[in-house]
Amino acid sequence: MERRERERDVGIVGAGALGTLLASCLTRAGFRVRILIRSAERAESLRQEAPLATPTYDPASLVPAAFTVLCVKSYQTEEAARRLAPALLALPTPVISLQNGWGNLDLLEVALPGIPLIAGTTTLGAYWNEAGRFLTSTGGITRFAPWRAGAGKAAERAAQLFTDAGLHAEIAPNAREMLWRKLVLNVAVNPLTAIHGVLNGALRETPALHALACAAAREAVEVGVARGFLASSYDPEPSIDSLLRDTAGNRSSMAEDVARRRRPESDAILGAVQREGVTAGVATPLAAMLFERLATLEAERSARFEP
Repeated sequence: MERRERERDVGIVGAGALGTLLASCLTRAGFRVRILIRSAERAESLRQEAPLATPTYDPASLVPAAFTVLCVKSYQTEEAARRLAPALLALPTPVISLQNGWGNLDLLEVALPGIPLIAGTTTLGAYWNEAGRFLTSTGGITRFAPWRAGAGKAAERAAQLFTDAGLHAEIAPNAREMLWRKLVLNVAVNPLTAIHGVLNGALRETPALHALACAAAREAVEVGVARGFLASSYDPEPSIDSLLRDTAGNRSSMAEDVARRRRPESDAILGAVQREGVTAGVATPLAAMLFERLATLEAERSARFEP
């Protein structure tokens, strides 16, 4: 396949909210999208929300392509990489990780030697409400940064791909700093919206929740500085307020997971802050408290819905 033709092909791994949103945006812009799914339910959802995308159960069918975009949960990264490796190593394809949490790229680096890896963060929003309606917010920004040396051009092409699809995209110079800054926002927003079952905007409207969100984020900033992931300290409150204002009507991915009785990404977000805090000698009581509250909530809900 000619490279110019291949640049119109994109593989997506994970047909959750973000994967479905990307499939819809890219296909509407004329890209050919193949999306790896795990169930007939996801195939039906794609037919409704991204009818031009091609669902597949076969990882090998994702290549050749311009990119493979990873949209799976953090705890599914290792399995996804294992399934993708034979196809991607046979037909080397740059991989974009658009996932929450910390440590996904480290796993991909081991599983996919020699493959250009691109770190990504996004404030695009998508979720299914209680009535089953797919709600989206496409005004956010997606940032890309090369993870491996030599992946700079691939990161630039990734940003151009999103721009061509009508999405806001830009390049960041430092992948680890970009990912830790996103983690700081995740720590502030995701656990509290999940624990209290509220939309993002509620954190801005409720002083006690807002104060706790900002304090947890500052704790994560301190860890990031101590570990060298952040070049310098900063106050995350303005960024938190901007995110909460722009996504007031959105439900965070963790709130969505808890509401639908799915496993939340607590370990990759709050657990990561705790582990890196231990390494740096920085106490993380707020991350530990939120982690414990989520674990208790998950256990209570599991017990409630046991047959």
